[in-house]
Amino acid sequence: MIEFFDADIHRGSASLYYSNITFSKNLIKYFTEAFKVRVGIDKDNKAIHVYPLNKDKALSGEFQESSLINVSLSKTYARVCSSGLMNYICGIFGLEIGKKDFLRYNAAYDDIKKAIIINVGRVV
Repeated sequence: MIEFFDADIHRGSASLYYSNITFSKNLIKYFTEAFKVRVGIDKDNKAIHVYPLNKDKALSGEFQESSLINVSLSKTYARVCSSGLMNYICGIFGLEIGKKDFLRYNAAYDDIKKAIIINVGRVV
């Protein structure tokens, strides 16, 4: 099988707001079947891992319900809303985000991990 290079195929950005994470349009395709997401924190690599889960996987009982977060989808963005999550992320990485502010980071889909990885090491 031949696979052709496409620099933008998996790349996009994620904006961290006071109460949500908003993903750019080119990452929407990874949320089309998502019912909920799980979010993991990689402190050593300064990264946030967002795992989209379809309805069957989310309701399978494999995950604690308290670890599942709603995702909303539109034609121009995908959004994960949770003030608790954002407080946790800000505390872990020492971020300060005002109610009307946001921080934008590079994000990319990882085919092996089946997750969107947000690089919190450097603001875009």
